[in-house]
Amino acid sequence: LYGIVAFQAGRDADALQRFEEAYRQFPDSAQIRFSLGQQYIRARASDQGFELFRSCRFPEVSGEYALAEARYAYLWDRYDDGLSYLRPLFEAYKQLKILDDHFLYVRGLPFFGRWWSHLAALSILSGELAELESVTNFVVQRCHDYDFDYLQAELQAYRADRPELMLATLERRLESNTAGGFPTGYLRMNIAVIHSRAAAAIEEARGVLDAVTLSGQDFRWLEDIRTLALAAAAHRLGDAEIEHEQIDRFRARQPLLFEPDIALNFHLLRYQERLKPRVAAP
Repeated sequence: LYGIVAFQAGRDADALQRFEEAYRQFPDSAQIRFSLGQQYIRARASDQGFELFRSCRFPEVSGEYALAEARYAYLWDRYDDGLSYLRPLFEAYKQLKILDDHFLYVRGLPFFGRWWSHLAALSILSGELAELESVTNFVVQRCHDYDFDYLQAELQAYRADRPELMLATLERRLESNTAGGFPTGYLRMNIAVIHSRAAAAIEEARGVLDAVTLSGQDFRWLEDIRTLALAAAAHRLGDAEIEHEQIDRFRARQPLLFEPDIALNFHLLRYQERLKPRVAAP
């Protein structure tokens, strides 16, 4: 906790010193090894950091820590490491076979869809899809309490980078959420990003994205999705000035970029690759 206080305050040198001291005194603590590994990566000593991450996998550390390790692996293009941090969680899902969000939450596990999207993002970027397809086939055939039709549609759309394949499904979900009185900003923004990818002009893309109104119940980071999606549209349409303007705005709010699952879910995973060298360069 002494180290975490410094970490949360942005005092990286103090945090590193405190976690190193803790590691010397308690080398068997997986949580301390995770914290020190994270601090090494922030200090650009990535090899030391990932070596420590390899020694503290789920269930020694929480599922949230395992996803954090995978996020760092994503930022540093260490896809094999990232996949290795995710695999122990799949063993837990396989044993339970029930993938309902609430069921998993009360057992301290990340939602399956969030975990699967991390796996999908790292698999797509590595170019190795066999494990992703095997995992998807397993849960479709052997697990319960999940929208497996949606999962299979996601796999097809993300693998081919054709988000338009998701439009009909997303629009049906939007209609259902609207009727049920649930927040709809997430779905509306997702649909808008898909349409912005097909826009013939930058103002058309901006208009589609700006048309999404977010409420106080929606995730605040959806505004940053809007920004990054406009940058992606500007890049596709050759407007470097708008692209750089939007990237600077996005980076000011998301210095570590979006988590791989969010970037994938909003069809921005491949574009966000352009921003990674500015984050992870030693």
